[in-house]
Amino acid sequence: MSTRPWTGVFADETGGPIMEFAMVAPAFIALLLAILHIALIYLAQEGLETAVEASSRLILTGSAQTLQLGSGSTAYTGMSATDFKNAICNGITGKDSSGNSVTYPGSLPPFLVCNRLYVNVQIMPAGCSNPTISTPNFTYTNGVLTGTGTGYGNSNCTGTTNSNSGLSSSQNDLVIVQLIYLWPTVSAPFGLNFINQANGNRLLVATSVVTVEGYNCPSGTSTC
Repeated sequence: MSTRPWTGVFADETGGPIMEFAMVAPAFIALLLAILHIALIYLAQEGLETAVEASSRLILTGSAQTLQLGSGSTAYTGMSATDFKNAICNGITGKDSSGNSVTYPGSLPPFLVCNRLYVNVQIMPAGCSNPTISTPNFTYTNGVLTGTGTGYGNSNCTGTTNSNSGLSSSQNDLVIVQLIYLWPTVSAPFGLNFINQANGNRLLVATSVVTVEGYNCPSGTSTC
């Protein structure tokens, strides 16, 4: 009896590995992409943690409060919110409380960009025994960022900053420094979604809480 022509085709197992790989490959590639996304998020988070530790030290030691900037009639003492963010991103140069020229290097890693960074600094008032530390609430209108809930100045002890001007603190003040970053990411396959903000971003937050050490104001300055 002759063998049916298709019998050999169904009995042939040489293509088995290829078929198995075709079935497993999508899940395998999805897993690799998920691992890559998570690794990049953790890298960004660690970079932000390093930056907040370095920048909060400027407040801890009184350097941010006593740095003399500008010259002549435009000279002033103490970093503003803009100065502090610039110090984090690019570094800053001025004079310390003794009148010596000093330069503080930037602490933001090169793989993080300044225009995605937001800074929240809160000085807790005396007697604030239970300060609230929470993630600032970012608000959007039609995909456009309209509010960040961040500030730079004295807090009312509930996490809301009352002043966005200068940073004036004294010894033993409790200061909360938060760096918030909008990290661009995408939705991974099979429902893995790392986006928690509008426009395909993930909100990363690094927080440092410091107690201000004693420091001296520059000569001729009564408060700083």
